[in-house]
Amino acid sequence: MFIQRALKVRIYPTSNQRTFLNKTLGCCRLIYNLMLDDRIIMYNFLKDDPELLHAFRYKTEKEYKAEYDFLKEVDAFALQQSRRNLESAYKNFFDSVTGNRKGEKVGYPRFKAKKEHHDSYRTGMSIKADLDKQTIKLPKIHDLVKFKHRFNIKSWYRYAALKNITISRSASGKYYASLLYEGEQDYTGYSQSQEKIVGCDMSLARCYVDSTGYSPGYGREYRKIEQKLALLQRWLSRKTKGSRNWEKLRVRIARLQERAAHIRRELQEQESFRLIKEYDVIVIEDLSIKGMSRGLRLGKSVMDVGWGTFVGMLKYKALWHDKTVLVADKWYPSSKMCHVCGWIKEDLMLRDREWVCPECETEHDRDENAARNLRAYGKRVLLQRQELTPMDMGALAAL
Repeated sequence: MFIQRALKVRIYPTSNQRTFLNKTLGCCRLIYNLMLDDRIIMYNFLKDDPELLHAFRYKTEKEYKAEYDFLKEVDAFALQQSRRNLESAYKNFFDSVTGNRKGEKVGYPRFKAKKEHHDSYRTGMSIKADLDKQTIKLPKIHDLVKFKHRFNIKSWYRYAALKNITISRSASGKYYASLLYEGEQDYTGYSQSQEKIVGCDMSLARCYVDSTGYSPGYGREYRKIEQKLALLQRWLSRKTKGSRNWEKLRVRIARLQERAAHIRRELQEQESFRLIKEYDVIVIEDLSIKGMSRGLRLGKSVMDVGWGTFVGMLKYKALWHDKTVLVADKWYPSSKMCHVCGWIKEDLMLRDREWVCPECETEHDRDENAARNLRAYGKRVLLQRQELTPMDMGALAAL
């Protein structure tokens, strides 16, 4: 089957290249806002006549270029992509209103502000990427843009087709390029001859605990910088907005936040690769991260773990390496059930990190006990199935 994989690298443009990238980002933001403004105006003018509103033809990128000459200086594909992004935003909004889109309600498209300090654009014409020389060819830029990647780039990328490149600028002023490749990937599925299976339970203090008792011991990076971040933000509030000192302090805050995010992501990359490399099946629990973050004042701790990102890494790495991530039902009593005798402690509270089973008198660590139950859950599911997908949802009713 054909899959798409993205390779995100940090690029190091020259001063002229940086000027062009900033100009392209600004023009894409402008064309998005102009088209959104036209649609809002025409809706208010023609909202009483739906047929005429539906048949109305809005301006194209070519017409905007005739009105604003500087739009001709940037990549035309990037401007077209801005229009597609606006159309997708409208489609998501209407699908959400009519109930055709899953998840939370999506709001009406909003204008993009320059003060957000982070932006991106996508291009797909006249692009090339040399993974050996670590250079990228972008439209309207005569010189090659250099990038660095400290990992060994897999051979899969060298045989896949480059579809598009997304250029992004972070809040601290760093530039990145996400190279989207499409190629063939073999996935045979799980066979019952494989025996390496592990259960993993999320832990706010240790990121996760597996069924062997191992945990990476995550350092809760956001908690470490929380006081310093609050101090810098208080200083920022006293500066004149838009001044040179205000901008310096804003960049300093952004770099501090990026450092914590990079440390978290580095741990997630290493641990997800270790699990995929050592085990054939990883069993996790279907958790509502958003619900957990909204209750019991656990928002910062839940988001600091980044469990959703970690599960996403396990999912796509399982596909790459022919492994399986099995997701247990969210009603499965992994923490409440004794992994030795199966007795369920109905009155187990979240603050109870350790408990003793009254039936077999086994002392349990809450997270490790849950991980062992998830491993047992996965074994029972595997006995009923001949083949699994990379991300398989287990069925509790079948057990």
